[in-house]
Amino acid sequence: MATDITLFKNSESLFFKKIRKKEDITDFDCDGFLIEAEEKECRRTIEFIKSKNKQTKIAVVGIDDEFNRRAVETLKINYLVSPEINWQNDSLKQRSSGINQVVAKIAKSKNIAFVIDISLINGQGDGKNKAILVSRIIQNIKICRKIKCDLKIASFAKNIGELIDEKQATSIGFSLGMSSQQTKECFKF
Repeated sequence: MATDITLFKNSESLFFKKIRKKEDITDFDCDGFLIEAEEKECRRTIEFIKSKNKQTKIAVVGIDDEFNRRAVETLKINYLVSPEINWQNDSLKQRSSGINQVVAKIAKSKNIAFVIDISLINGQGDGKNKAILVSRIIQNIKICRKIKCDLKIASFAKNIGELIDEKQATSIGFSLGMSSQQTKECFKF
């Protein structure tokens, strides 16, 4: 069982290739693809991947609330990565975190897991942006905890120095508000 998702080959983790369009796919020598594109290009790329190799895992980077809902409802994906990365303004009562109870229920019924990208937290510049990002992640954890949908933690490391192990993933999960059951499952892909 793999314990992390990385962007380089490693024996203990899943190796994903980061792509923006289907022309970026040169071979299928990986465990999955991380797609970072708009909806139309995502659809074309996923259709191409599924026609070539049905066992390949597919992860899509979240964009905004509408895209995240359509991705969970209609795209054939395994993971929705960092749905909280939209820079829309937060409302008075809740954060604009990219998912809500409806999206979480749909994801649970389709066995789609939400993935928290730890490299984004480490890479954010000033304290205000980091605080906003962490508060949105905490809100998403609360939603996933309430609905009981899958929530994972991944490093998306580009080299061996950026890897996280099970102990680090567990401690990060606890500090962000995950339950003990969620932390046991957060690093099993």
